[in-house]
Amino acid sequence: MTNAMSLFPNRSDISSGVVECLGQTFPSEDARRQHFLDQLRTKLADPVFRKIEGFPIGTDDDILALSDPPYFTACPNPFIPEFIKHYGKPYDTAGGYSREPLTVDVQEGKGDALYKAHGYHTKVPHLAIVPSILHYTEPGDLVLDGFCGSGMTGVAAQWCGSAPPTHRAQLEAEWKAAGRKPATWGARRVVLNDLSPAAAFIAANYNIPFDLELFAAAGRSLLDEVGKHVGWMYETDHTDGTKGRIDYTVWSEVFACPSCAGEVVFSEHGVDQTSQRIFDLFPCPHCGVELTKKTLQRSEQQRFDSILGKVIKEPRRKAVLVVYQAHGKRQEKVPDAADMARLEEIRNLPWPADLPHDRMMHAPESVDSWGDKWRAGTASFTHVHHLFLPRAAHAVAELWRRAKNVDDVRLRNQLLFFAEQAIVGMTVLARYVPTHFSQVNQYLTGVYYVASQHAECSPWYILDGKLARLSSAFRQAPARASQAIVNVGSAAAIPLPAASIDYIFTDPPFGDNLAYAELNFVVEAFHRVISNIGAEAIMSGAQDKGLHEYQGLMRRCFAEYHRVLKPGRWMTVVFSNTQAAVWNAIQTALQEAGFVVANVSALDKKQGSFNAVTNATSVKQDLVISAYKPNGGLEDRFVQAAGNEDSSWDFVRTH
Repeated sequence: MTNAMSLFPNRSDISSGVVECLGQTFPSEDARRQHFLDQLRTKLADPVFRKIEGFPIGTDDDILALSDPPYFTACPNPFIPEFIKHYGKPYDTAGGYSREPLTVDVQEGKGDALYKAHGYHTKVPHLAIVPSILHYTEPGDLVLDGFCGSGMTGVAAQWCGSAPPTHRAQLEAEWKAAGRKPATWGARRVVLNDLSPAAAFIAANYNIPFDLELFAAAGRSLLDEVGKHVGWMYETDHTDGTKGRIDYTVWSEVFACPSCAGEVVFSEHGVDQTSQRIFDLFPCPHCGVELTKKTLQRSEQQRFDSILGKVIKEPRRKAVLVVYQAHGKRQEKVPDAADMARLEEIRNLPWPADLPHDRMMHAPESVDSWGDKWRAGTASFTHVHHLFLPRAAHAVAELWRRAKNVDDVRLRNQLLFFAEQAIVGMTVLARYVPTHFSQVNQYLTGVYYVASQHAECSPWYILDGKLARLSSAFRQAPARASQAIVNVGSAAAIPLPAASIDYIFTDPPFGDNLAYAELNFVVEAFHRVISNIGAEAIMSGAQDKGLHEYQGLMRRCFAEYHRVLKPGRWMTVVFSNTQAAVWNAIQTALQEAGFVVANVSALDKKQGSFNAVTNATSVKQDLVISAYKPNGGLEDRFVQAAGNEDSSWDFVRTH
């Protein structure tokens, strides 16, 4: 096995020998982890600690199991003050720091392999963030992202110290042509925060080092072990009598004709078999009456839910196509009698006990709805386990259980980081899109939508290629554990000392664009640590949060940014929302928090250029807001020298 040191030359803290962490020396990584776990366990026993705003929903044991302190805690991170004390620089009261606003292209780098290593609802690519960090900071400075999502700001901060020569040369040439002073390369340290444990977990795994070769071998072993236990569920007979492995099975909803009540299998009668497009009109196969999808009546069946201990209703579905591998080639067939018998055998097995069965969004049983992002077909599920067909339920439960039972915390978290990328793709949210060759993760993003055609994918079909791509992508990962620390909690209550941060890059939630906690709920149910939605800064009908509440929450978050940012330092805010009212709310929140907005530019995605924002219609594009925290000394000088012309120019030069 290749030593991890050859892959990450600056990562002494992942070697098997003595490790240094926050100024302390430990004989091993296990000793380091145990030391900080013991401290975290003590903190969790303190009721006051659990009252910190944004504290997630989860037991002490589940929070500890997910955490890798001090680098990442699945709760407010009590080690951040130590991190700042060890790595922070005191505020330079003498001044001397001066920067002009810099606009970033938030589209740059979306094809990068590292960017695509793990999906998230919204992501600014790390390559788009690197120029801003280089411009506003110096090596060793502290960068903050309070809405870190998947942690791209952390990757960018550390990429500044390990970017390949070709990337450096290209950026330096662009800056020279633009008349900017040369960039000072070198890693910056970063504090990452998110309300969502799922997001913070992704960010931690992007930014905390691990043994890549060990992960690649363990990932392959994980898939092989899952295959030994549930592989029989994905076997099918080829035409020559040999066995094939199923990639995916297409399921169609079954409807009833409103005229004759005859059965209508949507995939067979509502879809053009040549073009694979849905018919606007099609005849009932029984009575011939003209039908549309909207006029069909959904057929339901009753099933005893052994988890809930009661009979539930669920949509009727029929398996209509099996796509599998045999003799090294892709094959297709209509499910035969053996396939149907195997599906029935699986259906009769006891439901996997360790599959999450949380009520969606922890809504009361008496409440019919559970969130904002319902779409077609979602009335068919109220709990997490209802999202899985029986075979998928057994496979994903086996996959998760085996990954979670790995002893080594860092390897375990990387395997969970890998395995969780199959979860949503194995639910009934995964649509069958016949016009696409690959059916991996064909679910609609940003909503819960159950389509009439579902592609039930095997874990190998989703994860085999992902394992190879992850191994390739992380070979360029720049992270070093001592450079990043990750926190779960509200952006309005980050455990940072005042005036300790040198630069902020942030892509916060905007209005009702995305309900992050709702969309993360299924994955967080697997982790058993759930977002505390009370502190979520969004507009939400389900949470009774309108524009006024959203503006208030964002004002508190920006006020916290203002508190922790050093005077005279900068913040970049990426804004994506088409509503002028939300844009106005953001501007007001920034100003009320004490920031001065120095520049707002809009990215023209068609031309790839930036234009100054002059009216409300500009919010139809991605906006990049450059704001800074005023230097109190300047304002004092300006007041003292009122009427003096030189003081006026002093103010202009600074602002």
